[in-house]
Amino acid sequence: MAVLIELKDVKVYFEESAGFMKKRIVKALDGVSLKVDEGENVLVVGESGSGKTTMGRVIVGLQRPTSGLALFRGRDIYKLKGNDYKEYRRSVQWVPQDPYSSLDPYMTVREILAAPLRRWGIRDVDSTAAELLSMVGLKPPELFLGKYPHQLSGGQRQRVAIARALAVNPKLIVADEPVTMIDSSLRVSILDVIAELKRKIGLALVFITHDLAIARYLAHKSGGGRAVVMYKGVIVEEGDLEEIIRRPSSPYTQLLIKSVPDIRRPLSL
Repeated sequence: MAVLIELKDVKVYFEESAGFMKKRIVKALDGVSLKVDEGENVLVVGESGSGKTTMGRVIVGLQRPTSGLALFRGRDIYKLKGNDYKEYRRSVQWVPQDPYSSLDPYMTVREILAAPLRRWGIRDVDSTAAELLSMVGLKPPELFLGKYPHQLSGGQRQRVAIARALAVNPKLIVADEPVTMIDSSLRVSILDVIAELKRKIGLALVFITHDLAIARYLAHKSGGGRAVVMYKGVIVEEGDLEEIIRRPSSPYTQLLIKSVPDIRRPLSL
């Protein structure tokens, strides 16, 4: 399987105030190396502040590394130009955590989906937008195309955000805590949508979460996955998710497992 994204010893350091005339360095990422193959399922797990979102932002081109390399099909993401840059921007899409602030409140669902379609020269905007809504479970799509984000529930807004990411037929989606701000009763349905799309389209997926149980559920529904456990800006453990749950090698991973009741119990779907 070809490597789609590769991070090589990526560091992201921020400088912040630490009192009068003092500054300190915050190491959001401190030497992260990672490969994501085409069609692969990568589940990034860690507590708040572990660096997982920063890593996702590096992958989608929103955060330039302080040092190290972020590569798309072997080429430096932050040096891409012309058609190479266009290919990257179309191939790698982002589903942010907050489904409300990520959608323009002054645009209808149709307009939100039409923007990327027109940007990339995709014709038949209305029929394609309707198809995208059906793919993410918003049926019949005619009920949603004319609505504004404030007229939708949190789960519906996140489905629209996923549909927008799919609009340009990407190779990879980076989903940053996509169910965290959604009511717990709706989270499974969103995970099911993501898993089904992963299976049907063959997307590569980098799924970021603080919840090991959510990562495990998604892995089961989408046919397995490689877990990447992050702590304080570094990867402390990596491998098959079920194997890590059974035999964690990092003390931090052991704590994550202990924080989730019955995580080792067989999962029946």
